Amino acid sequence: MFMNDIAKKISVIMSVYGYEQYIDDSIKSILNQTFKDFEFIIINDGCSYDLLKKIEKFGDDRIVYMKNPENIGLTLSLIKAVEKSKGKYIARHDAGNISLENRFEIQHTFLENNMRYQLIGSSVELIDENDNTICKIIANSNPDHTRKKMPLYNCINHSTIIFRNNGEADYRGKFKYSQDYDFYLNLLSKKFILGNTEEVLLKERVIPSSITYARKNEQEFFRNRARQFYFERIKYGRDSYDSMEITKNISEPDQSYREKNESEGLYFYNKQKIYYQLFSGRVKEARKGILELLKIRYDLKLSLYLMASFLPFLVRLVNKIKGREYR
Repeated sequence: MFMNDIAKKISVIMSVYGYEQYIDDSIKSILNQTFKDFEFIIINDGCSYDLLKKIEKFGDDRIVYMKNPENIGLTLSLIKAVEKSKGKYIARHDAGNISLENRFEIQHTFLENNMRYQLIGSSVELIDENDNTICKIIANSNPDHTRKKMPLYNCINHSTIIFRNNGEADYRGKFKYSQDYDFYLNLLSKKFILGNTEEVLLKERVIPSSITYARKNEQEFFRNRARQFYFERIKYGRDSYDSMEITKNISEPDQSYREKNESEGLYFYNKQKIYYQLFSGRVKEARKGILELLKIRYDLKLSLYLMASFLPFLVRLVNKIKGREYR
């Protein structure tokens, strides 16, 4: 809507469904980047509030506004945004998150100076609903680490990535979840180099509503299919994506499961916060949270966390084994 036809160096793509109270700051963090040469493609994927009104008040002609006729989900929205992108590079950003002002400057410079890389992400700072720091997750900048660990677990934060807009790999529409994991593994199977920068370039908002529990079986299904297809491509040179049937493999959560999901949401959110506090070395905060949750009910994992909070060397050992660093 606002954007002219001049090609930009970066196309920033963001799909929006919720996050009404955080969306202004999220958009502002992109518009205030020190690197100015970009277009910002924002897709309204069924917001319950007037997203266009919020966008118009910025009066920035770098914004390209698109609205889906109905909610189609993140993956299909990203496919539309990629097709619309004119930039040499494509950067992801999620509603509710905050990109630090030098993010694009650092990432653009990195890709310009490292032609062998197809995609990079960065470290992140997790924040809560009140902008308080939960912890920092420091990414490993060694591309060999990424290549070896990615088939085991996703080690690039989706909202931090920037990649070359050369059509070498795309999001695949059947992946309702784990679309980023399938995307990365597709690039790796084509021998492209992926990596991270150790700088924290994004604040990722973690709130109860940002984590879905009722769809846990779906998330696991797609994560496992992404791995399966990767190993198929490595062994046979192709995968069985085209024949993947989704509805027959995933059961729809019933009403009782949804009700349980809603009641468990806050509990699990607090449990996740404890995990991050513990493994980032904030053991006193973690211990306090553990004791509060154990008053609600007994939980074996929390009991193990409590024990670990008195054994900091054990926490450091687990981090080393996993190849992750929390601060």
